[in-house]
Amino acid sequence: MNYDAGRFSTTFVNEGGKEIWDFLVRPENIIRMETATYLSRPAIEPLSPFLIERFGDRARQDRLKQMMGHMVRQIMESRGCVLQQGNVKISSANSIFSRASRYAVKSGTS
Repeated sequence: MNYDAGRFSTTFVNEGGKEIWDFLVRPENIIRMETATYLSRPAIEPLSPFLIERFGDRARQDRLKQMMGHMVRQIMESRGCVLQQGNVKISSANSIFSRASRYAVKSGTS
């Protein structure tokens, strides 16, 4: 699966987007996102500590977080999920995200 950067093309090229994409599509991160989705939480929510561990404070930059959300949407949709709700509040104190999108598995998809 390849990322379609769209409006994040410049950020993707200039801010190490390929490295972030490769990180997000690792099997263990897919499992984390799918588990969060199953628990009706934003898919990106459990990735915060791993993003900080891997990318440091750079992962806190607003434009990168927006691009990561864009990436996660493509990942989740490719796995049979649909956007259920955007702008879901994340209350975890250690999260780099304050709000993110929540997905649901399409009916008839396993």
